[in-house]
Amino acid sequence: MANEAHAHAQAQTFTVGFRQKIAITFTLLITFIMLISVYLVTLQIKQTSLKRAEETGRLLGKMIALSMGEDIVRGNFQGIDYALGEFTKNDKVEYCLILDNLGRIISSTKAGMHGKYFSDAWSRSALFSPDMSIRRASDNLRPVYDTSVPIIIGGKRHGSIRAGFTIDEEYEHIRNLLFYNLTLGMVLIVIGVLIAYGISATLLAPLNAILQSVESISRGDYKQKAFVKSSDEFGALALSFNRLSSILQNRETTSNSITKKFLESDPELADKNFSGKVFDAMVLHLELSKFNLFVERNSPSEAVDTLNSFFDQTSEIIGEAGGIVDRFGDGFLTAIFPAGKSDPWPAALRAGFAALSARNNINLFNYKQAQLGLEEVFLKVGLTSGKVIIGHIGSQSRSDFSAIGGSIANARHNADLSNRSNGFVPVADLAFANAARDDLLFKGIESGNDEEDVNHYLLTGFANFAYFRERIKTASTRGNQSIVSAFGLTESSEGFAFLKSAIADENCEYRNEAIRALAPFVFRQNLEVKSYLIEIIKTSLDPQIKSIAISVLALSRDSEHIPLYTELLKHSDDRIRANTVEACIPIEFAGKREMFKNLMADTAPRVCANTLLGLWLADDQQTLACLYGLLKSDNSRMRASAAFAISFLAKARKFRRLFPAYSEQTSLMVLPIVENILKRLVLMLESTEDSERLQALRAIGSIGGTDYRGQIDKLLEDETEPEIINFAHNILHDWDRLLKPGKD
Repeated sequence: MANEAHAHAQAQTFTVGFRQKIAITFTLLITFIMLISVYLVTLQIKQTSLKRAEETGRLLGKMIALSMGEDIVRGNFQGIDYALGEFTKNDKVEYCLILDNLGRIISSTKAGMHGKYFSDAWSRSALFSPDMSIRRASDNLRPVYDTSVPIIIGGKRHGSIRAGFTIDEEYEHIRNLLFYNLTLGMVLIVIGVLIAYGISATLLAPLNAILQSVESISRGDYKQKAFVKSSDEFGALALSFNRLSSILQNRETTSNSITKKFLESDPELADKNFSGKVFDAMVLHLELSKFNLFVERNSPSEAVDTLNSFFDQTSEIIGEAGGIVDRFGDGFLTAIFPAGKSDPWPAALRAGFAALSARNNINLFNYKQAQLGLEEVFLKVGLTSGKVIIGHIGSQSRSDFSAIGGSIANARHNADLSNRSNGFVPVADLAFANAARDDLLFKGIESGNDEEDVNHYLLTGFANFAYFRERIKTASTRGNQSIVSAFGLTESSEGFAFLKSAIADENCEYRNEAIRALAPFVFRQNLEVKSYLIEIIKTSLDPQIKSIAISVLALSRDSEHIPLYTELLKHSDDRIRANTVEACIPIEFAGKREMFKNLMADTAPRVCANTLLGLWLADDQQTLACLYGLLKSDNSRMRASAAFAISFLAKARKFRRLFPAYSEQTSLMVLPIVENILKRLVLMLESTEDSERLQALRAIGSIGGTDYRGQIDKLLEDETEPEIINFAHNILHDWDRLLKPGKD
């Protein structure tokens, strides 16, 4: 949980930081544009005002020269003072003075200025200038344009006129400009921030999807995919990342990684050559009971598919428990759990958890086998603790890094003691029991052999639930799921009580996992747990909780629940209806085929798919015709439902063998309806509806075979939906792996 929180915090920091940067960038850009705009417009206003003042000054000078020329020549100062007073009544004129050729003021609208001289450099320069002079100045702390216009009468200079024109109008324009710019700027900043968040969301959505996937891979979860709905560089990056994730997941579950694990646990080995090395470890041996007889009773494809499906699921369980798959064999799998002092979970606890999880998983595996009309299998589990020798085993031409030693043989012998008489409960020897006495619970074995009875024990559960309750507070999401499942694996009243409390808490983040953890109780037909699940189904208002409870209750395969299922088939939520149909498939009851036929009118893809599977397993001859009819439907949703049903039905090998690519007969007569189904699926790959293309691709990947590689390649040329692109590449990758087994 701490790791998840850390990853979430990193993603949030990345998101917030990026958005802040874009918002700040937009704000600074808008502010810069505003400042440039204010500067340019202010400069333009100043130039316009200056030009206007200059023109006004020239005009005023000419008017004064024409109107008061005679008074100036004669020295009629009274008439001049009166005229200047009239001029200054104009709001734009602040003052007006007349100077003689020596710079002495001979008339002024300002009191006390007569007879004085201007001594500043500009005034002296303007006094002798043949043309008008103008400058910005201040009069009584008010800004003005100060002009000096020479008085020319009869070609002779008789002095100059000094006039001050107000700049209030210019300042008013600038103030209005600043106000408008500020208002517009604030609006633009708000718009810019919104645009920044919109752009950042567009950019960050794919980046965060990829970042979360990277975080998941860093924690060893290779199932996480980055769904980026774009065909640009982000989409290409996500696609490449997803392909890498698939390859890593495949290597994690199928390759022998014992070398890397042991070398990481002892770095000194990395620089040394050695042919063998001894380590302390827990050994887990899992073996399908009487698998050789299973092979004889079933076709080669069914035997291989069953074995590979078992290996895939069990390897994942071992990997999540921190174990290493050492070898695969004829119906068996051996795993090593290195014992390290720094391990957060003791090796014995991890090995015991994997053993109990594998036992529960085989029950789920058999339930799926029953749904598909396939033979069920049983699992023998053996555990031991001791020394293992690792090294390169084989010849010069072919060798593998593997484990050998007496512990490997002991684990296999212990698995032989896990049989039908004791319910295939995992069997551990004294060495493992001693190593795990603080973590696991054991009880004596009754085999009829006194020596084995003394030295071997049945693994029944976990010793300290308080330890799990404490660890669940700080565990990661995957760790939480494992801990919650541990409460159910022991099938104890204490475990059931904890799971009930978790399910009852609506704020509990692992409610769904707690319901699924009740599966071991249901497999053992625990009446109390089944009654509790029925109560959840009847009273819960949450469709997801209700649908999960239906799936768990279905594991009992109890025909007494058919009346309940019949009522649930009328529910409005398609998840509930689909899970209910799935629950009915492995149960034999009166009216089953008719019930499924009536459900064919349902448009929900999963309901339709499960119904068709039920009809197929009931040997209904109309199943193929129903499928083809749905594929020809005018309704896109119905066509997608039919394609999904085909991919689901393909899990039943009896159905898949109808198609040429998966037939075990060399001269199979392909049914015309089968050919038409394939043609319809190919046409659906060109549909404009994403759901149609996805489901058609899923169906072709299940039954079409490599002959349809060209159609998938053509689909990828124009496809933009990331989920479809990822799925198509996964199909091609699987086909390549089948054609070239050593590729990965």
